[in-house]
Amino acid sequence: MSITTSHKPNPEIRYSVSVDPTNPSSINVEMEIGGAPRSVRLAMAVHPEYNDRFWRYIRELRVDGGGRPAALAADGDHIWRLITHSGSARVSYRIQLPPENSANRPVWHTGIRSDGGSINTVDTFLYLPDFPHAQLDIWLHVPGTVLWAVRASRVFPDGAQMVKPGERAQTFDPFWMARTEASTLLDSPILYGNALRVWHFDIDGVPHTIAYWPLPNATSFDTAQFVDAIEKVAREAVAVFGKPPYQHYEFLLEDGAWGALEHKNSVTIGMPSRDLARDSRAYLPELAHEFFHAWNLMRLYPEGRGILSEHDPAHATGLWLSEGVTMYYADVLTRRAGFPERGMSRADLLAAELESYYGSPGNTRISPEIASSRAVDTAGINGDYEPNYYVQGRLIGTALDLIIRDSTRGSRGLDDLMRALYSRFALKRGFTTDDVERTASEVCACNVRSFFDDYVRNARPLDFNRYVGALGLRVVVDTISAVDSASNRFPDTRIWAYPPRQGGRLRVRIMDPSGVWAKAGLHTGDELVAFNGAPIDSFPDFRRAFRTIKLGDVVPVWIIRGGAPTAINVRVTGYDRVRVRIVEDPAATPTQREWRRLWLAASPNG
Repeated sequence: MSITTSHKPNPEIRYSVSVDPTNPSSINVEMEIGGAPRSVRLAMAVHPEYNDRFWRYIRELRVDGGGRPAALAADGDHIWRLITHSGSARVSYRIQLPPENSANRPVWHTGIRSDGGSINTVDTFLYLPDFPHAQLDIWLHVPGTVLWAVRASRVFPDGAQMVKPGERAQTFDPFWMARTEASTLLDSPILYGNALRVWHFDIDGVPHTIAYWPLPNATSFDTAQFVDAIEKVAREAVAVFGKPPYQHYEFLLEDGAWGALEHKNSVTIGMPSRDLARDSRAYLPELAHEFFHAWNLMRLYPEGRGILSEHDPAHATGLWLSEGVTMYYADVLTRRAGFPERGMSRADLLAAELESYYGSPGNTRISPEIASSRAVDTAGINGDYEPNYYVQGRLIGTALDLIIRDSTRGSRGLDDLMRALYSRFALKRGFTTDDVERTASEVCACNVRSFFDDYVRNARPLDFNRYVGALGLRVVVDTISAVDSASNRFPDTRIWAYPPRQGGRLRVRIMDPSGVWAKAGLHTGDELVAFNGAPIDSFPDFRRAFRTIKLGDVVPVWIIRGGAPTAINVRVTGYDRVRVRIVEDPAATPTQREWRRLWLAASPNG
């Protein structure tokens, strides 16, 4: 009789990551893998929003079996098969960073300068996708202070050594060491350097850190006001859900960058110091938006989202809530903190949102569910009718808040719906539209089926007079000429360009199918060859040519459609735009006026 013992592999990986501050063009990574199967997959994860395919920049990918046979074989664009003798090997590679302006790069791209660096871990670390919970030890060899949502300790190696005559003593630089698993590592960007400005505050005993990485020629700004505003907004966000969902949080803010990207326990945001010098709260709505994602999206996520993986992202129909309702809260949180978005009243901001909504025909042609689902598809898939699920979702959130307030006589609002959704689904499973509808019906003790059928599952135009009437307000929509402050007509510039994900020529994007560009015969997806006499080989080329458009011009546009080159001449005229005004109803009751006052102040309920 023989007995076979079942052995389940339990890999352990030690990463060693080093950066040479005198050569900011690359990052060196070593992986010491042990306890793995003899054949195991190695991959670079795919980010669902910003998949910049950094596997293209991997250089010198090698494997060393420690004297035993070992091999790496490509198993896809960003996946490899590692074959070893006993499940142990050393894999090494270098990330050759693409050329970028170090003072103006997307914040989610890794950037290294002599005074520090910002490392996007999902674009840096290969991992074992079949063992997402494997223990990872990371040795980080970078200079200066390290800000990282993974708890790391600084290690000072023992430098004592025997040195023979004529030999040079080896130096032992300190490094940072951390232990975690893949899902945390890949979602935790690293900010380090000797020039970081760092501040701390606590909310309910939970530490929060603000780190700002200035450019060498940074413009000075009011940091006390800057930090105070961030803390106040953070407190308002925590108040919505009752407590922080993390053990610590890092605000990683960069001078030489633009854009933002949320994470479970941190956020990276580009905040140029020249903008903060003009207004230290300039990026507060963006920060509020990204911070709110710590709850809504990173933990309360739609079906199809939840964990980074090596697979292409799924079609998630709930991004209208994850992104659009988060846009709603960007205004609500800053307003509650005392810093209203753009200094506008809430009624004027709603009017501006409605103008954006009605001004893009795709918003009332393609439903928020479909718009959300197509977010991961090829750009241009919606043709000339491009919806914006951020705008759609923000207005759906506003309408739901008003529906709940009206149905409960002011005792509940959208905050209560978000808390209920979070309690039921956060980190348990992805929510669906049906889940949101059922939860909203329970919170408001009313039937919202027709609302979700009309405005979420379908694309019926929102009529806000059905909702703001409870506040003693009316929405007036009309059409006027688009003019500047001197009443001069603007030229119709409702055309843009975008780079296809698969590379190649820029493509035309029609912003409004009723505009002169579409009427002349241009369509979203046309390959752009030349614009107004200028060859178009890059986005800066298009932007420069676009800025030359003047009222009355005849603009020649050379395109390729169906493989055939075509020239289309477009006469640039003025255009009309949607105007929305929100006015007070003179017959409003005292109760309606009181509810209006509370709503304008973004009060949690009332």
